[in-house]
Amino acid sequence: MDTPTTLRISRPDDLLAVLPYRLGFRPRNSVVLLGLRGPRGRLGLVSRADLADVGDPATGTGLLRDIADLMHEDGARDVFVALYCDLPRDALAADPVVARALTHLRDVTGWADPPGPWVVGDRTYGLWGTAQECGPATGEVADLERGEVAATMVLHGLTVAADREHLGVPRTGDVQRRRHASRAAREARRDVAVVRARCGGGAPVPGAVFGLSDAVPAADQGEMEVWREGELRRWSALVAHARRGAALPADELGRLSAGLDDELVRDGVLCSVVGPPAAHLPGRDPVGGTLDLVMLAGAPEPDPVRVGPAEHVLRALAACVPRRAGAQALAVLAFLAWWQGDGARADVLAAQALRAVPGTRLAEIVGKLLAARLAPGWVHGAGNAPASGPPIR
Repeated sequence: MDTPTTLRISRPDDLLAVLPYRLGFRPRNSVVLLGLRGPRGRLGLVSRADLADVGDPATGTGLLRDIADLMHEDGARDVFVALYCDLPRDALAADPVVARALTHLRDVTGWADPPGPWVVGDRTYGLWGTAQECGPATGEVADLERGEVAATMVLHGLTVAADREHLGVPRTGDVQRRRHASRAAREARRDVAVVRARCGGGAPVPGAVFGLSDAVPAADQGEMEVWREGELRRWSALVAHARRGAALPADELGRLSAGLDDELVRDGVLCSVVGPPAAHLPGRDPVGGTLDLVMLAGAPEPDPVRVGPAEHVLRALAACVPRRAGAQALAVLAFLAWWQGDGARADVLAAQALRAVPGTRLAEIVGKLLAARLAPGWVHGAGNAPASGPPIR
């Protein structure tokens, strides 16, 4: 998520106000770290970790070292640290998780040395202070939420979810729209099943349906290729609608949900947002080719002009089709969120896709990227190594 270029931050309170907008949700029981780059302290990478993970006796220090490495690679000259916990301030020091997290932060990074870190509760906030016990609160969270910084963020169209789980895609309450989308999805699946049968199974890779990588398809795949091209045109038309701010027809979204179930269509959709068209990808594995575009250092940075309308279509689709039919759209949304550095949203969307259809491959890939602390390549600039970073979930 990009902070508006017109935003001016002059106080630590302003940083506390902007953090939920950078994350997209209101953190709880978390340690949030925001890199400050260059002599003017420009906002850099933001990373959130569970308070329990930072305070873990076995892995907490390793997690913070990973975060420190990524912050340094991003050019951070300093890191702003906020500890989010709803415990009363006079009870924080006695909580073993909080105490270990604070010790790890101070021992490993130095970013939370006294009087830091900042501590944000459900209603108040303030510095920890120089004593062992947490100091008194100095401000009201409500003032952060209605201040100038928050107003500027809202003016630029940014919103904050009530909590992390609200980062998923809710079902629309429009029953008529759901009915139209569901009927179109059923019809589209019947239609493509007929085409696939006539093409001997319609395997995306010749012979893959039989497990033979070098086999020749037993039936002409021409009709299947025409269908795939039609689905990609449908996708392009819907994205154009979204870019103009036009309404997205429920029946078209329903039919597209059937298209996304096809591996090549899904990856064509991904590539239309991430990089070159599908024809330019390595042929060995469509998903692997797409990952190559974004994993290597120096990879393209997300373009909001392309990403925004695409996400709008995918969210609208997942909101109105049956849950199982929306799994692939959710998985693509999860991948795009990871690519933009929004690990929390990526994690929630991937989990939502896997609840809808266990084993959804792209959602599993996103989960593995997050678990391995792999960041998209654009974070790291030029080079050849995959980017590694903290789990910002």
